[in-house]
Amino acid sequence: MTNSELSLSVFFPAYYDEGNIAKVVDKAVEVLESLKLKDYEVIIIEDGSPDKTGEVADSLAVKYEKVRVIHHVKNMGYGATLKDGFTSAKMDFVFYTDGDNQFDLDELKKFVAMLPFTDIVVGYRKKKQYSLYRKFTSLSYNYLLKLIFGLDYWDIDCAFKVFPTKLFKEIKIDSVDAFIDAEIMLKAHLHGYKTVEMGVTHLPRVDGVSTGARPSVIFGTIKEVFRYRKEHKIELKKRGL
Repeated sequence: MTNSELSLSVFFPAYYDEGNIAKVVDKAVEVLESLKLKDYEVIIIEDGSPDKTGEVADSLAVKYEKVRVIHHVKNMGYGATLKDGFTSAKMDFVFYTDGDNQFDLDELKKFVAMLPFTDIVVGYRKKKQYSLYRKFTSLSYNYLLKLIFGLDYWDIDCAFKVFPTKLFKEIKIDSVDAFIDAEIMLKAHLHGYKTVEMGVTHLPRVDGVSTGARPSVIFGTIKEVFRYRKEHKIELKKRGL
């Protein structure tokens, strides 16, 4: 499979990102044009931001023919935002990263280069630009997922991944919180999808507001982990977990 045979949907969850989203989309279009794909689209999922993120997103849809915006009337949270992105993608593959400009989108090129050899490409942050508290909670979460579900990834919630779009016609996403990444990877494994991990550069946040470290988000995610374990105990038992 060459680039000219491949089509790619790229989407960005955006919340409190009026200072970031234009930079991210401008760079995404530059990278996607350079890849010479069969086709591509860029989707901004604007999650009811109280700032001007929605207005900036709409201006980008006017600027670029291949950019479109999905607006949430109210803030629905990270899981619901990702779900909208995955299920609205129209191309063969779907890539997502956050709209906060903390990743180098040039690295999408090496992910696309891996697609002839695997089904899913999962990023991991080589050096997380977080506080010690955020690093500790991330490490603990990854260990918990490995312990309970056998998901052995360096950085399961890294927002830099490529999936075949058909996966989201085969699985139902139930998560409404940050557990969504783990849920998708679990279900992809059960459907026999092959995965490769690749390191990516993580950049410091310079604009916007981070919500990932809020206690409500952390406890909500842990609650979803144990809810999923309870609801799928028979399926997990078959896998020896």
